[in-house]
Amino acid sequence: MATKTRSSDGCWTCRLRRKKCDEVRPLCNACGALEIDCLYSDDKPDWMDGAEKQKEKADQLKLEVKQRASHRRERRYLQGLEMGLEALEVSHADLQADMQADGSQSPDERQASHISPGPSHALPMGTESSPSSFSRPQDSGSEFSGTQADTGPSSSADTTARDDHHLMSDFEEFDLTMIMTYLDYVFPFLFPFYQPPLLDAGRGWLLSMLRRNKAILHTALSLASYFFNVVLSHATQSHQDCRAHNWDNLQRQQDLAVHALQREMNDIVARGVKNYLSETNQVMASVIQLLTFEVAIANTGNWIMHLDAATELYTEMVKHHGIADGDKFCFAMMLTQLGHKPWEMTPMNHPWSSDQASLRFFTAFLLFYDTLASTALDRPPRLKYLHKPLLADISEEEKRSLPAGEREYALPHIDMHHFLGLQNWVVMCLGEIAALDAWKKEMKKNGSLSMTVLVARAAAIERCLRVRLLALEAPQVQPECNDLANCSNPTHDHDPLIQFGLSGRLQSPLMLKATASISRVWAQAALTYLSVVVSGWQPASPETRHSVALTMQLFSSFPDLTYLRALVWPFTVTGCLAGPELEQTFRDMVAAMGPLQLFGTIREALAIMEHVWANRAQIDSNADSWDLAACFRCLGRPALLV
Repeated sequence: MATKTRSSDGCWTCRLRRKKCDEVRPLCNACGALEIDCLYSDDKPDWMDGAEKQKEKADQLKLEVKQRASHRRERRYLQGLEMGLEALEVSHADLQADMQADGSQSPDERQASHISPGPSHALPMGTESSPSSFSRPQDSGSEFSGTQADTGPSSSADTTARDDHHLMSDFEEFDLTMIMTYLDYVFPFLFPFYQPPLLDAGRGWLLSMLRRNKAILHTALSLASYFFNVVLSHATQSHQDCRAHNWDNLQRQQDLAVHALQREMNDIVARGVKNYLSETNQVMASVIQLLTFEVAIANTGNWIMHLDAATELYTEMVKHHGIADGDKFCFAMMLTQLGHKPWEMTPMNHPWSSDQASLRFFTAFLLFYDTLASTALDRPPRLKYLHKPLLADISEEEKRSLPAGEREYALPHIDMHHFLGLQNWVVMCLGEIAALDAWKKEMKKNGSLSMTVLVARAAAIERCLRVRLLALEAPQVQPECNDLANCSNPTHDHDPLIQFGLSGRLQSPLMLKATASISRVWAQAALTYLSVVVSGWQPASPETRHSVALTMQLFSSFPDLTYLRALVWPFTVTGCLAGPELEQTFRDMVAAMGPLQLFGTIREALAIMEHVWANRAQIDSNADSWDLAACFRCLGRPALLV
């Protein structure tokens, strides 16, 4: 049978790949489907030489096709997530109507009847129940056993337990090494201030999550491979083969993570959020873990979609599992449902279950990411309504108005300095400034901006920041303890339990000093940010120059520049407003991090500064249309500077 002669008019990309081209111009269907460059020209490209250049181009194109395929899968997951969340949307009014339907019950009974997923199981808070009296599967993983909405929870738990038991059992030695690399090096590097004490069960919940959740496991392995590559990049050329192997493993693990997330979201859409808090919590954790991965490898294109997805999932969890007494948010309800014994309070100073610890950890980082994102996106933090119930100090009078279960836990629920090395009031003030900035721009666009209101709101935020800063500057340990490197506390020097984080919830004196210094840097940068919101872009003003100088002085108090990874946002704010004489100082600070500058957003921060410095004259001549949010978007995309 005669075969059709391949046309010589196809694109050069298809010819290089030795594929049939449909010759559609300017983009053939084959190249369009793969999202790669499609080259038509009368002249042969110089790389089409039938020799070494052609081979190099072909290998480059294969790698690009593989990477694009990974990105397409990730986009499909995000699109499915968006569609799924729309399907899960339930109005707040419906929830309130459900809760008010049992108006004859006592407050405790009403609360319990809402949080119990089964309609006939109204359990008062603190009542012990057999496992059959609630529908949340015990210790279930996020890899559900089926996709049908009516699958029984007990069968899901049984199947999941069997799947989870084998999740790590078939791993090769290399994968197990990468798991330990993540636990021993990558996680502590990413989250240096998260050091839960032994009496809180340490980081055991993380190993439990890796064992039970495929998406988190594969993302962790991707991070470990990337981290290993960064370290090897500083080594000799003899590690080239190892680096290539690690890069291939990173791509493979990232693909597996995205596939696992797609399956998780399909199950959430099919089953709904209402009766599956543990599973939804794990999907939310998976999305934030993937967001952390994208930011860590400086692949910043998708962070907004990941953050919005995680925020929507968290909102659904709050609507279905965290509303008490009609319309009050109650974090304790969510924690109680995820405890070792669901529906029973976890007593204070007792270890959290893995699900509870996971919820607390990812809640802290979601609030933080959401707040920083708002400074670049010209919008208030989407979860700002949770700042007060989760982060604020509660007076005794306010505590009496809280739902009964909420009063049984130590408040505030989330201590950011245990997770981020940053005190709660800094995050709350940043959220207020971002909200004020968004309000100012909206009012200005509508022609209804009141400078009196703007200044009054800004003054309240500034007062809070300055009062807290003064408290941080007061001697907390020893008058002679002026730097982190020499900090000690005679009261605790000889107590190894405190020094090594083994006693209760106390941090070591060095860690306490570090969190105070980090909070001071963030607070000073927040004051600079507030000044720009109120007075506009004025880098040469005495107030701005003084604030920049104070922040630089605080930077110099740290014993080494590895602390920069916890200070990227204030580092960028300060650098964008710094004078020309300080430019090289910022470059040197980044260079001093060595190969670790490749891990995270510090290089993106320097690129933002370089852009601002290179365009000083143009920016200064259009100062009315420039601010820090514009700085954070100047590379063509918003930056999440974490």
